[in-house]
Amino acid sequence: MHYGLNSVAPMPVSPACGEPVLGIKGLRLQIGDTAILHGVDLAVHEGEAVGIVGESGSGKSMTWRAALGLLPKGASTSGEVTFAGRNILATAEHDLEGIRGRRIAAIFQDAASALNPIQRVGSQILESLRIHRSLNGAAAKAEMLRLLDQVGIVDAANRSRAYPHELSGGQNQRMAIAMALAGNPEILIADEPTTALDPTIQAQILMLLKRIQLERAMSVILISHDLGAVAALCNRVCVMYAGRIVEDAPTAELLSKPEHPYTRALIASIPPLSGERKRLQAIGGEPPDPRHMPKGCAYAPRCSSLSEECKESIPAPVCLRGSHSIRCFTATRALGLAP
Repeated sequence: MHYGLNSVAPMPVSPACGEPVLGIKGLRLQIGDTAILHGVDLAVHEGEAVGIVGESGSGKSMTWRAALGLLPKGASTSGEVTFAGRNILATAEHDLEGIRGRRIAAIFQDAASALNPIQRVGSQILESLRIHRSLNGAAAKAEMLRLLDQVGIVDAANRSRAYPHELSGGQNQRMAIAMALAGNPEILIADEPTTALDPTIQAQILMLLKRIQLERAMSVILISHDLGAVAALCNRVCVMYAGRIVEDAPTAELLSKPEHPYTRALIASIPPLSGERKRLQAIGGEPPDPRHMPKGCAYAPRCSSLSEECKESIPAPVCLRGSHSIRCFTATRALGLAP
């Protein structure tokens, strides 16, 4: 589903004060002989909701799997991922258990597969409470019911005794959110949390995440291919393409004044909910194969405003104004800025 960009008010921008809760610098990922990420830089501040948007294969999910050490065999990373004063990439696996799931939690697009099919959903939430907060007995049960009420589960006591296959897709996603919140995380990563749901339930889940984020002053990272969905929840958007962030800006500014040709193409492909009906503009071509990347800008083969420089060199990030940055020779030249 695509949300029209005029269907929701972008989240207000939170001032980025002090040190970020999570800082990523120069994150690179290689699987076998193939480079997947090419130096990702990103900072997430307390209470901030950051959207990561881009086509499938752009590196959105792999950025966070790499950051948290959730990678397949044969993968290698470099750079820094700083959280709570330590570099996660240099932290031993057994020490990461106190971070993953507890201080940094995640929910995924297919909640039914994330939940244990042979265990009652309430038992799974109780297990999370025991592991992450050392709660047991009546205290754990009371907290479980409070979490289920917070995520909008009706008749929580009875629903908690159900198995995942006995619940709807939306109910399973709410259960997965409750389980992620069980550790009182400082950061919640939501990786395509609405993709497998019908349009009405998608909207409900997004509004639920928005409400919980505001109530808890929690940092949220929403990973999605849908820029409209990201606009509904996030106050800042990072646009990824071929393993790099190509544009990073406050949501309202990115939607009203996108500068990168890829961001403009993404916005042009979203159907408006009002006004004149127009033919949708598809993005021509396909994202590059990570095994055969172009010599210069990765978007150059699909870009209608490229120059010879785009074909030969990779643009560095340039700050346009405030917290709005971009990787694009053409755009920065048009704005009178040196690349």
